[in-house]
Amino acid sequence: MPRVKQSDNFAAYILVVIVCAIICVVMMWMYFDYKQRTASYLAYSAFGPIVARGSEFSIRASVAVQTRNEDTSWIEKNQKAVNVALQAALASADPVRVRAPEGVTYVQGMLRDAVNASLGTQNVQEILLTDFVVQGN
Repeated sequence: MPRVKQSDNFAAYILVVIVCAIICVVMMWMYFDYKQRTASYLAYSAFGPIVARGSEFSIRASVAVQTRNEDTSWIEKNQKAVNVALQAALASADPVRVRAPEGVTYVQGMLRDAVNASLGTQNVQEILLTDFVVQGN
């Protein structure tokens, strides 16, 4: 009986192993690149407590200012100007809107817009209230 010749698949196995190794290396590189980009995107700076008194109310607030990570040095350099802008904006807040159900959202947006407008920038992405007390006079 004649012997059936077996095909040699060694080269195919090596090729499959090399392709799998390349895919694993690319996936690991993409994972670590993504983690690096998302971990360093945002920065927060704390301000407060800020006290503002108007004719109808007094507000005491502590806030966190959200910026891009690249703007951290800008916020540190302009810390006093940001603090003054926050205090002026709180003093000019609409007392009716502050006490409304969406009052916190109103105050956060108003503070963000006031700081960006007074400093002529768009570096402040969000203002987050961490402590907020309103008292009627």
